[in-house]
Amino acid sequence: MNKTKRSNNVLTVFATSALAGLTALFLLIPAGAAVAGTITSCSGCHGMPPEDATFRNISTGGFAGNHGTHVGAPAGAGDCTRCHNNSGYLNSHRDGKIQLSSNINTSPAPGGGQYKVSGTAITFRNQTSIPVPGACSNVNCHFEATTPSWGSPAFTSPADCNKCHGAPPNGGTSGAAGSHARHDQYYAGAANCQKCHSNNATFQHATSAGHRNLNISFAAAPNNGSGAYSGALNDYLPSQTNAFGTCTNLYCHSNGLKAMGNFSTVTTPTWGTPLPANCTGCHKSNNASGTIMASGSHSRHVNAAKFYTIGCEKCHAATVNSTMAIADTSVHVNKKVNIKFNSLTTATNGTYGGQATPYAKDPGTAYGQCNNVYCHSNAQNDGGVGITYKQPTWGNAGSGACGTCHGTSHSFAAEITTGSHTKHLAKSPYSDPTACIVCHNVGGLPFDGSCNNSCHSGTSKHTDGKIDLIFPSNFGASAVYNGNPRPGNGYSTCSNISCHYSTTTPTWGTSTPINCVGCHTLAILLASGAHAKHISATVAPTLYNYTANRSTAAEYNFGCSTCHPVSATNHFNTVINVTLKKDEAGVGSLRAKNSATAVGINVANSGIIGTSKTSIRCTMAYCHSNGNAANLIYATTPDWYGGSFTGDRCANCHGNAPNSTIAGSKSHYNNRFLGYTGTPGGHQIGIHAMGIYSSPSALAKAGTTGRSSHGNAATATTISCNICHYLTVTTARNDENPVCKTCHYTGNTVGALAGNPAAIADRSKHVNGTVDVAFNPVNMISKAQVRQKYYVTHAYSSVWKRNVGYKVSGSNDSAKAPFNTATMWDGSTKTCSNIACHNGNSVKWSDNNGAVECVSCHGSL
Repeated sequence: MNKTKRSNNVLTVFATSALAGLTALFLLIPAGAAVAGTITSCSGCHGMPPEDATFRNISTGGFAGNHGTHVGAPAGAGDCTRCHNNSGYLNSHRDGKIQLSSNINTSPAPGGGQYKVSGTAITFRNQTSIPVPGACSNVNCHFEATTPSWGSPAFTSPADCNKCHGAPPNGGTSGAAGSHARHDQYYAGAANCQKCHSNNATFQHATSAGHRNLNISFAAAPNNGSGAYSGALNDYLPSQTNAFGTCTNLYCHSNGLKAMGNFSTVTTPTWGTPLPANCTGCHKSNNASGTIMASGSHSRHVNAAKFYTIGCEKCHAATVNSTMAIADTSVHVNKKVNIKFNSLTTATNGTYGGQATPYAKDPGTAYGQCNNVYCHSNAQNDGGVGITYKQPTWGNAGSGACGTCHGTSHSFAAEITTGSHTKHLAKSPYSDPTACIVCHNVGGLPFDGSCNNSCHSGTSKHTDGKIDLIFPSNFGASAVYNGNPRPGNGYSTCSNISCHYSTTTPTWGTSTPINCVGCHTLAILLASGAHAKHISATVAPTLYNYTANRSTAAEYNFGCSTCHPVSATNHFNTVINVTLKKDEAGVGSLRAKNSATAVGINVANSGIIGTSKTSIRCTMAYCHSNGNAANLIYATTPDWYGGSFTGDRCANCHGNAPNSTIAGSKSHYNNRFLGYTGTPGGHQIGIHAMGIYSSPSALAKAGTTGRSSHGNAATATTISCNICHYLTVTTARNDENPVCKTCHYTGNTVGALAGNPAAIADRSKHVNGTVDVAFNPVNMISKAQVRQKYYVTHAYSSVWKRNVGYKVSGSNDSAKAPFNTATMWDGSTKTCSNIACHNGNSVKWSDNNGAVECVSCHGSL
């Protein structure tokens, strides 16, 4: 079969033979002969650039291949040398072979770029009608990737950009991908390669790969010509060592404050090195990053040193999420400040600069105000219903300072007045903002009285959409607020909080004032320690600095400040403050008589020892002293928690004359009285109780007979506490005094038996700071009778009346006038006068230790 092709009006005949599947090419004109119509150009045979076809088309000169996409028009023979290694391509190349270069396109890869058929590199192919196509390997124009078979469908842009270097570029099999993938997240697709490369619109850039520099230019938005790249531009193929440089003066890597101009960045980005995931690479970040953004009001929002750690997503929810990952790249690096509030209560209602969010603000324009944002509100209005929003201006610290939202105790802002805040702040022992911590320990840290450790910390729950009632543990380990913390849900109560003595509080916002028993109910107080012995069982305290002693005959009722601080600054502070300090301003008369000069438990000169809430004893309290102003001796009290006086109860404090333990006034037990050599006696027991002669040869003894010296009330008056302190003690018994018990014991048939201890008749006259002298209005009876002649001649008869006889059974002398405090006692001079005990003579209480002798009363003997 013959086929013909006409070119330049010359008929050329190709004879085709099908033998063995080979096609022999014959020119009917002898070789080398000069004939009119000789082919003189490349296009005479196959077009130039060579025509591509699916088969050898002799009418067009086309044949299988991809020449059209490798060589641009117009093309010359020199263009063919890149792949065919046949310099000049004269007619002599018509030798039936297709020459191939051993290093296609002078590729720089080791071993050069090769054309391979069935995996074998070749440098020529015999022309055949049934060609076996090969593929290129390591050629620079295909980014050293293995190409599809020659003659495969041509690549199209941008769909096939990935066939050579990936889309985005991935560095090939051995090269470095750089930061292409990261940038593709923002500017995806081949069209956006022009953001940094201006010459990638077609595949023409491929033919020069490896023989030219990268073309890096930031001419397109958002940089619009600004910016520079510092790295080498000729080492980009996979077989080369890819060293990367840095980018500078780019909006893409700036802090975003300006739309254009001198861009500022935190870290100069190096191509191929990821920037920190926490945003610090370009414009700093949140508190956790350690590089805190400070523009505008950012520092106040994210800096723990400024007390807040509000996440970026609260105001830029469209751009970033809570993990500091970019949520939407379309609203990042877009030459806008994208504001979208993410608040639990105002996610859709918050506005900025009067604009509803999401709102894209132009960088560099004036700051606006935030409104309808819970973060800047009073949390809830008075009464627990509704919210009032504030409008701070971004960048103006004063407009959003502490206290401008809902009031506070900060010195530069008004106090919060909603609910019961005024009551609590007025009574708080803490100053300024530390008062808030008692109920709003939003830092969840141990209370130390400072803002930074408790409220404003890295764990702060401030502006979390709730009114967080969190009590420090030392205000009650199980203290709770019983209401719903969501704003607008009204008010409730607190339970188990030490500020209210662990009682359930009135409902927050209750206008009725809470008095002392609102927290310290009598039932609770009376069950706590020894309160029941110190306060009234029916009359409750009414004020904190309660100093009065309002004891009655039936019960003690000491003011709270007898044992607790006078100042209310020690109230509601989680500590049971007790003090015996005598010189604190405003103390009551009883506490002023203490000897303690310091405050604290187990503190020197504080007079209080033990462990709070476990075991406490007092050692310097006047209430537990001998009462002798001239020589006060303080007793150690029983344990406040469950302790009690035992044995001789009177002796625990003031010795119980005749003294056995604690020295009292010397006149109680003057040991110079007859019969008491070395033994305390004095006023105790009676006149000459152990030195009364019943006959010339014997002394009268104690007992119940008519001759007994004492012990028989009908014939001898026993002087005990009740004789001179009758308003305080009415019983004649002397409690458990060990001196008395030498005779008065169970089983003794002489004298009164043991039992019937002394009792306080009127507690208002006991432990009241004074020595209440009140004589028992009885006529004194004495067995100490003077001789009859002296009774008559020495005026004893003016005071005494003789009964029954003289020194016989049943005889005694009785005072003609009963004891009378008003006429016989001068409290100012402490003098007894006109009193039968001293035969009508005046004697001072301080006349003791020899000052009063026999002749003081018996001056006529």
